[in-house]
Amino acid sequence: MPMTEVGAAALALVSAGAWWTWSWRRRVASHFETSDASRRPLDADGVVRGAAALHLVADTDRAVLVLHGFNDTPQSMAHFARRLHAAGYTVMVPRLPGHGRALRDMAREAHAAAWFAHVRACHAELRARHARVYLCGQSMGGALAVLQAVACPDTPALALLAPFLGMPDALQWQARLSAFSPAPYFRSTGGERSIHDPDARRQALGPGIVTSRMLRGLRQVALHAERALPRVTVPTLYLQSSHDNRIEFARAERCFAALGVADKSAQWLEGSGHIISADYERDLVADAVIAWFARHP
Repeated sequence: MPMTEVGAAALALVSAGAWWTWSWRRRVASHFETSDASRRPLDADGVVRGAAALHLVADTDRAVLVLHGFNDTPQSMAHFARRLHAAGYTVMVPRLPGHGRALRDMAREAHAAAWFAHVRACHAELRARHARVYLCGQSMGGALAVLQAVACPDTPALALLAPFLGMPDALQWQARLSAFSPAPYFRSTGGERSIHDPDARRQALGPGIVTSRMLRGLRQVALHAERALPRVTVPTLYLQSSHDNRIEFARAERCFAALGVADKSAQWLEGSGHIISADYERDLVADAVIAWFARHP
C-alpha cells in the first residue's frame, strides 16, 4: 500500500477514535448531569436549593469565617453557623467555587486556584469590618483554614473540624491518573458513611460526583496544608472522630502533633463520621469551638 494511503488510513482511524471518545464523553456527561439535576434542583441564581452561602450578622466586632469541605456545601455547616451566631459572632460561610452548582458549572468553576482566591477575598472582607476574625474549617475547608491562618498569623484562634491534611497514597494515585481518563465525571464513594445520623445524611446536598480537576485541586490543597502545619502559630483547636471514614485516626494524630503552635488542643469524638458539624455530636462540636474562641478573645 502506498505511503499516502497508509497515512490516510491512519488519519481516518485516529479521527474515528476521537469522534467515538467525544461522543461517549457527551453521553456519559448527559447521563450524570440529567440525574443530578433531578435530584438537586437549582434556585433562580443557579445554585442548588439550600446550598447558598450564609452570612449571619451580629452587632459585634467579632466574626468567624467558616469553610465547608470538598464536594460539600454550606448546608452542612448551617447548624454550626447558627450556634456561633447565637453566641454573638458574625458568621460567614461562603460557598466554595463550583460547589452547590449544576455539574456542568461545577466542572468549569471548581479548582484549587478559585478556592484559594475566594477564601482570601472572604477573609479580607470580614477583616475590613471586624476587629477580631476567627477561622474555622471542616475537611478540605480545614486545610484551607490552615493555609489562611499561616498567611494571617494575627488571627485570634483557629478551629479545625476533621481537617483533610495530606492525602492517602491510593487517593493521590487516583487524582493523578484521573487526568488521563476521558471520563467527564467520577463517582465519589463512601459519602454515605460520612454522616451517621440518617436525618442529617438525607439533608446533605453534595452531589457525590467529582471531576479530575477537583481531585487534583483537593490534592494540591491537602498537601500544601500538611506541609504548612509546622508554621501555624495561631492557637488551634483540633476536633476529629475516631470513626472518621475519610481520615485515619493515626494520620489525624500525626497532623495534630505537627502543628507548630504550643497553644493547641485536641478533642476526639466517638459518635460521628467525617462531617462532624452535622452529625450526632454537632452540638458538642459547636460547644467546643465556642469555648475555644471565648478563651482567645
